Amino acid sequence: IAYDDGERETRVAKRLIRSKDGGGSSSDSFREGDKIEARYRGREKYYPGKIDRDRRDGTYDIAYDDGERETRVEGRLIRAKESSSSSSSGEKFYLGDKVDARYRGREKYYPGKVGRAHADGTYDIDYDDGERETRVSKRLIRSKDGGSGSSDKLEEGDKVEARYRGREKYYPGKITRDRGDGTYDIAYDDGEKETRVEERLIRKRERGSSRSRSRGADDRLSEGDKVEADYRGRGKFYPGKITRDRGDDTYDISYDDGEREIRVAKRLIRKMGGGSDSFREGDKIEADYRGRGKFYPGKITRDRGDDTYDIDYDDGERETRVAKRLIRSKEGSGGSSKLEEGDKVEARYRGREKYYPGKITRDRGDGTYDISYDDGERETRVEERLIRKKDRDRSRSRSRGGDDRLSEGDKVEADYRGRGKFYKGKISRDRGDDTYDIAYDDGERELRVAKRLIRKLDGGGGSDSFREGDKVEADYRGRGKFYKGKISRDRGDDTYDIAYDDGERETRVAKRLIRKLDGGSSGDSFREGDKIEADYRGRGKFYPGKISR
Repeated sequence: IAYDDGERETRVAKRLIRSKDGGGSSSDSFREGDKIEARYRGREKYYPGKIDRDRRDGTYDIAYDDGERETRVEGRLIRAKESSSSSSSGEKFYLGDKVDARYRGREKYYPGKVGRAHADGTYDIDYDDGERETRVSKRLIRSKDGGSGSSDKLEEGDKVEARYRGREKYYPGKITRDRGDGTYDIAYDDGEKETRVEERLIRKRERGSSRSRSRGADDRLSEGDKVEADYRGRGKFYPGKITRDRGDDTYDISYDDGEREIRVAKRLIRKMGGGSDSFREGDKIEADYRGRGKFYPGKITRDRGDDTYDIDYDDGERETRVAKRLIRSKEGSGGSSKLEEGDKVEARYRGREKYYPGKITRDRGDGTYDISYDDGERETRVEERLIRKKDRDRSRSRSRGGDDRLSEGDKVEADYRGRGKFYKGKISRDRGDDTYDIAYDDGERELRVAKRLIRKLDGGGGSDSFREGDKVEADYRGRGKFYKGKISRDRGDDTYDIAYDDGERETRVAKRLIRKLDGGSSGDSFREGDKIEADYRGRGKFYPGKISR
């Protein structure tokens, strides 16, 4: 015997074989393409799908409506979907009938009409797209008018929401063309266009809105909804969003902390909904530019209608489709105790007693935060009780004369290796634990020098803001060496663009990495051509020469 699934068997006893037509009661036999419900993996609940393949041994392969697949499912675990059986059995087609047919036996139906009816129950089909097919089996054809109640049929001009490019979120728009093969062209409200969008990625707009008006349908969940869900049923709710509606009151969820969970029961999910935080065009806001963790001021120039916005930043930059979660109202930023992504903070690293400076890089949404420390360390899921805002501290240091506070770039003298003699240099790195890395003027470097071994050279006066055109020195790319240049642009957020004298350019240089050129004690500055003596390589002996640059 050559089996339909490709297997072969020799010398099979007659008693183990039965004629195909005389086989068991056809009431529970199914055909490929039949719409059915089956008990997925033998569980108690039936899930809708269709027969993908008849194995001819009383088992079937099933393609479920939610995207799952299962092979060799026993017939006893399958039941016919009542609505599907009636039309295909006794129906006969005639020349010219408009039909949908599964071209070459594929899963998708294409529109066309009957070109010829054969005496053996097969038909020739002329498809609307110009293709022709002969002797198509009756089971692969359905009458075009025999579709289900037309209220959910999509038509040109319908206002809809669709998952743009198959993404998880629905965007509003309207049907501009029905392709006649179960796909549609859509013009989105934000100006985008998309062709041949599958019907499963589209939902009618009216249906959802009218229902929600009448019953305040907060309990209706849709793909893209922001929710809280009881992760693995442990009793604690975590924020996330619906990524897939399985169609059987279970949902797939992508949690804000990066976890994923599939087939979560509806009873374990609740909508997050507080809607009053939407923005309007023209609103002054602060936004996390490109999601880098730092907020920049600007204003809303366009509301895309899908919780994303276009923004014009005050420094001249532009950004489109910025997610709502990356934007905060400029006026409403004062709830001082609330921690947000980008906030400068101090935290007790690994729960230790001492606070270390850093910034919030991620709000996990469950009262914990990820922190990037100023000394390069990172820590995830730090509890809120172990964190305090940095600004709180800054005001405290002003009131108690915080002139002993050292910053990167400060000119200092330090007791090199604790030997009792102080050498000039500058702070190249603040480790955040009251130790500092120092680059000495003679070329030496020392790491983690205790604050008690360092003293400031010239208590650096406070009028250290810069203007466009100011001549400065800046620590190029934070490498520890200062190069001359001038301020070409003030970004308005304590960062500056610099045009260096050697032709290099650098954007958004932090204020702490810049110092004014004219701020030195002018009597000991030198000019090119000056005759001098210099301590060659810091060996202690001076040699005559002249300044060449």
